[in-house]
Amino acid sequence: MNRLIRKLLAAFLGTEKYLEVVSSSYIHMVNAGIMAQKYPELFFLDKIIKPEYHCIDLGANVGYYSTRLSKLTRKSGKIYAVEPVTLFRNLLEKNLKKFDCNNVELIAYALGSENKAIKMGTPEIAGVFRHGLTKIIDSPSENFAQTYEVQMRLPDELFQNLSRLDYIKCDVEGYEVHIFPFFTKTLSRFHPLIQMEISTVNNRKQIFDILLPLGYKIFGLADNSLTELTEMQALYYNKGDFYFKCD
Repeated sequence: MNRLIRKLLAAFLGTEKYLEVVSSSYIHMVNAGIMAQKYPELFFLDKIIKPEYHCIDLGANVGYYSTRLSKLTRKSGKIYAVEPVTLFRNLLEKNLKKFDCNNVELIAYALGSENKAIKMGTPEIAGVFRHGLTKIIDSPSENFAQTYEVQMRLPDELFQNLSRLDYIKCDVEGYEVHIFPFFTKTLSRFHPLIQMEISTVNNRKQIFDILLPLGYKIFGLADNSLTELTEMQALYYNKGDFYFKCD
């Protein structure tokens, strides 16, 4: 959407209503098969998610992945949508109702290394509220358009009673290195397929050091199929999310 149009819509509607309109429109377009070339990873879910799968959407935001996962897993599947920010969780809940996503459970926590209260923030870039870039605040010098008090939980503790786990999507704006060291018990039990955005070389090294000893291999998405990457290739990979799977 044109940046000027987004700024005008947000100013006219207010943040929450603007996000409601934009997210609902986006989900409608995805369900209609539009934007497959722009968002290949979202549409690749059709190939890797089976009806009975149990999935975690880590960084669910307003529900782009959760609604898609719900549709693909159907009544026999289960989605755990992890979204700590009340604003986004309320919009996610509206989208789940609007698109008849009845197999999704909302998890109102951030995940990390401790059970404690933390702050998160959403930036405004060129006058546009960037809800997809919401992150945990590491430094008081960072500037955010909105900040939120949320609760953090240890992932292995939070998900200790799961009976099944087939897939995890993780998009947490760099915080993955603080989550996955405390997720290894769950990963070792189920060895789910993991899809993860990892932007920096340093974060990639840390995630590889966690996942590879658990039996995972690294893959990238190309031409609607997964291609295995060496560690060196993966460190400088620039074609989208990583996929980690075990044999």
